[in-house]
Amino acid sequence: MATVLKNGLLIDGSGRDPIPNAVVVIRGDKIEAVGTLAEFDQTAFESPDHEVIDVGGKVVMPGLINCHDHMDDRYGLGTYQEKAALPLDWKAFRGARNALLSLQEGTTTVRDLGCKQSMGLSMKKAIAQGLILGPRIVTCGEPISMTGGHGWEMNIEADGTNEVRKAARKLLKAGVDFIKVMGSGGYLEISKDQPWSLQLSEEEMRVAFEEAKKAGKKTTVHAHPPVAIKAAIAAGVDCVEHGGLIDRETAELMAREGIFLVPTLAASWVTAERGLELGKPAWLVEKSREHMRKSQTLKLAVQAGIKMAVGTDPAASMAQEMELMQEGGLSAIEVLVAATRHGAELCDLADEIGTLEAGKSADVIVIDGNPLKDMRDIRKIDLVFKQGSMYRPSDLAKATGIYPL
Repeated sequence: MATVLKNGLLIDGSGRDPIPNAVVVIRGDKIEAVGTLAEFDQTAFESPDHEVIDVGGKVVMPGLINCHDHMDDRYGLGTYQEKAALPLDWKAFRGARNALLSLQEGTTTVRDLGCKQSMGLSMKKAIAQGLILGPRIVTCGEPISMTGGHGWEMNIEADGTNEVRKAARKLLKAGVDFIKVMGSGGYLEISKDQPWSLQLSEEEMRVAFEEAKKAGKKTTVHAHPPVAIKAAIAAGVDCVEHGGLIDRETAELMAREGIFLVPTLAASWVTAERGLELGKPAWLVEKSREHMRKSQTLKLAVQAGIKMAVGTDPAASMAQEMELMQEGGLSAIEVLVAATRHGAELCDLADEIGTLEAGKSADVIVIDGNPLKDMRDIRKIDLVFKQGSMYRPSDLAKATGIYPL
């Protein structure tokens, strides 16, 4: 049985102009064909072998790729410390709920940037084996940080090159898809965790990245200030998460070296706008408001020409992040490419997902609107196909009890 989506406006994820009156044919878990209605023998669609869905007036595009999430933490209430202290079984329940929420907002692939202990790897396996519904997951397992470093409660703590190398090897042995290190402080503990401070050294990061590259895996770094970003680049990193304190010189260096950026703008925005309601500490709400007023991250990244992907961090939705990226200087089509093709490249899955092409995985969304005209329409997800299986967000919402923010 094939599913035929016809008459939609096709945004294929490549960055090319949209194609009106398009057809996407899904058979099994793959895309069988993509083209204009005129290119198909429509009499074939009348056979019992085809289920035809008329999506006239709607947009058809690749499933969204969230390149910075924490599957056991998303949309949780309370402080980071309170959430980190939750028992593993509670975090597992939250993770299963968050997997449904990802599908609900049109996200068919999640790049998980760290869960407590082996939660990310367990969720990846559970979804792949059909035990729970959710997006495809690529995961770092646990980040590597210095003792007492940023997010230490959820990390593998390691000091010195020997310990960091061993931590990376253990993660790779467990089956992680990439290695993440904590290169700087952040915004978790006001007295200990300073976002402008370098934490793991260049030498410590280098040995982790060497181990990843020997295993054919990508690398990333949590880093806000130029000192941490530059150290990570010198150590051989592939991507920077956040970059909240980046300067022009460092942005231009990232662009020259082809380093990805996942800016996670909406994480600060949600905390600034709704932090007290969500149980965040008052100091963090004020810091987030200050950061939103002063941040030049996206402006400098756009001016430098850094390749970007879309990521939410725990508090935000894909829609919020994509809207902020457009407000910050990317065009609508550039935002959509960041959320699809660029995400696939960063996840090392460009041969499977990210664009709508024959032979690729049938990760497809149908939107009852046009995000090229109004990015807020990315919230109007009508249908979600993940590896050919169809889901209706309205049905998923009955299970989650939460609509995407």
